[in-house]
Amino acid sequence: MANFIERTLEPGEQVVFKGRLHWSYHFRYTVWGLLVILMSVVGIVMYAYAQYDGTENVSSSNDNAWINWLCALGCVWGLGLIGYGYFIRSSTEFAITNHRFVQKDGIFNIKMTEIPLFKIETVNFYQTFLERILNTGSIELVGSGGTAHRVDFVQSPHQVRNYIATQMKRQGAKEDEPVAQVRQEVPAVSNEVSQD
Repeated sequence: MANFIERTLEPGEQVVFKGRLHWSYHFRYTVWGLLVILMSVVGIVMYAYAQYDGTENVSSSNDNAWINWLCALGCVWGLGLIGYGYFIRSSTEFAITNHRFVQKDGIFNIKMTEIPLFKIETVNFYQTFLERILNTGSIELVGSGGTAHRVDFVQSPHQVRNYIATQMKRQGAKEDEPVAQVRQEVPAVSNEVSQD
């Protein structure tokens, strides 16, 4: 899936920058998943210890067997959280081309977001103190008409913002070229009035 954006390029379009979500996006799901797994394992151990009657024999009472099933379900849920974070991070990619900003989300069901560079009016940048330390942040692209598209957990957000701004300037310069050429081709009108 790494080449999906390249397959959607138009003739003459080139990828200038390709990015992905920062590892901290996956990290938060991993931490929560490991916490759920740890609590589930502690629950299983405590239940097994409670079944131990003080001798070398383990009590055969199955009155509270549902606790084991609940803890096992917690382990599966924790693994699911870890897998979900990894899946979302690996299935989200974005690119800046010489014509547009493109973001692809999903592997099976794909959602493409495309914003032509000439329609972007403002590039907003958000970064907390912790995100500055981790080199991550959020980029918000505000287009004509006030529509906005925000990408959170961007890796190297300063670099991404600079690439977008540079391509916006280049796009603007290309649009101004025909106007400049027309101005040069039109002869200057003289303000002198003939004395005849």
